[in-house]
Amino acid sequence: MSNKFLIFLFLIFQSSTIYSQLTTDRPSQTDSPLVIETGYVQIETGVSVEETQSKINSLFRIGILNGVELRINSNYIINDEISYQKKSSFGDFELGSKFKILDNDQINTNIGFLTYLSIPTAPEVFSNNEYGFLNKLLVTHNLNPDSQIGYNIGYNKFINYDVKYTYSIFYGKSLGPFSVFFEFFGDSSSETSNSTFDSGLTYLLDNDKQLDLSIGKGLNNDLFFVTLGFSIRIN
Repeated sequence: MSNKFLIFLFLIFQSSTIYSQLTTDRPSQTDSPLVIETGYVQIETGVSVEETQSKINSLFRIGILNGVELRINSNYIINDEISYQKKSSFGDFELGSKFKILDNDQINTNIGFLTYLSIPTAPEVFSNNEYGFLNKLLVTHNLNPDSQIGYNIGYNKFINYDVKYTYSIFYGKSLGPFSVFFEFFGDSSSETSNSTFDSGLTYLLDNDKQLDLSIGKGLNNDLFFVTLGFSIRIN
C-alpha cells in the first residue's frame, strides 16, 4: 500500500465530524433514541432483497411535540415462494410513537422508548392475523466526537403468540459525509432464537437527504439480505 494512500485514509478519519445533521433509523436494526423535531416530517424508505423475498419499507416520522414523534411504518412484500395466491401485498401496518427519556451531553448518553401497535390489515398469508405490541428501549453512548455505540432491548407480543424478545448492538463511525456501522441483532422466543450480523454505510447528500446501503448474514440461520435506501427530512 502506498504512503499516499495511507495519508489519504488518515486525513479522512481526522476530518470526521459527529454524525450527520440527519439522524435516521435505517439501515441498521438499532433505532436511535433521538426524536424528530416538532414541525418536521422525515421519510425513510428502502428496498431489502433476500433469497426468496423482497420488501419495500416506508417509515414516516412526524415531530408532534417536544420529545415525541408519531410513526407510521409499512412494508410492501414480494414473496417468490407463494404460488397459490398473489405473490405481493402490503404487510400489516404499524402505528407508533417514539419518546425521548434522557438527552445528557455530560455523560454522552441518550435514552428513548419506541412502541408500535401492529394492525392486521394485510391478506392472511402476509399478516400476523392479530393485533400486536412492539416495544424497544433505545440507548446510545457517544464514545468521542465521531463514533458511537448503541443498543436496543425489546419485546414483541401478539395476542395468541408467545413473547418474542429482541436485541441489537451497534457501533458506528462518521467519516465526513459518510458513516459506517457494524451490528449484531436477533430475537428469541420459547420456540426459536436467531442471531444476525450486518454492516453498512450512509452518505449525506445534504443536511436533509441521505442514501444508505447495508448487507447482512444470519449467524445461526439462513438469512442473507442487501438493502438500499433513501431518507429525506421536510420542514
